[in-house]
Amino acid sequence: MQKLFNADLLDILPTERGFVYACRETLPEGEEAIAFYNYNQEIDIFEKIPVLSYINSKFGENGADLARALGDFVTCSIANLTNSTKAVSYENGDFKLLGKAGEIISETKVEYLGNPASSLAVNGADLWMVVPDSNAIINYSVKHNRIEFRIGSAKEKAFCHPVNISVYENKLFICNAHSYKIRTIGLENYDISDYCIFNEPVLKYFRVKDIEYVVMQSGVFSL
Repeated sequence: MQKLFNADLLDILPTERGFVYACRETLPEGEEAIAFYNYNQEIDIFEKIPVLSYINSKFGENGADLARALGDFVTCSIANLTNSTKAVSYENGDFKLLGKAGEIISETKVEYLGNPASSLAVNGADLWMVVPDSNAIINYSVKHNRIEFRIGSAKEKAFCHPVNISVYENKLFICNAHSYKIRTIGLENYDISDYCIFNEPVLKYFRVKDIEYVVMQSGVFSL
């Protein structure tokens, strides 16, 4: 495991050749600002980028219009539901559907047992989210605006404050902040297994080609 950098991260997401991220920085005059960076893993180079480059990496076509419609375009998770529809979620449970032209189609709040759901992973027609304060993973129906089923619960320890979810190789990868684990759920049989165990909270996991990345309290690492 190799540490790449540490920053006051607000967002990080994979690209074709690495990742982009947003972080808080303190300017020479003492004021705080948000800065945007790109990391190219092929040549191992970090570079500062304009906000529009970050927006286009995150939202794709009509990215500027989508970002303008959202207002807060940094702290949200985003997933492509169809060729023309994107889903956006925030840590407070706010959930929005965005159209191809950059418009907000609908807004709602997704909660389980009164606790907000956040983070997004799409597998076919299924949309998965985490509910940190309920120690649960949910399958959410956008069409019917309801939770179809959940895995885990506040009384169980399968998940301990899950904060991020992603999908690879027909498995869900769930980062658990309180147990320091990445756990997986097989989408064919829903078996739960440990994938990685760390010595501090793990906040995000993603892949770019054959390289795996994790975000932890002490920084961003490649596995």
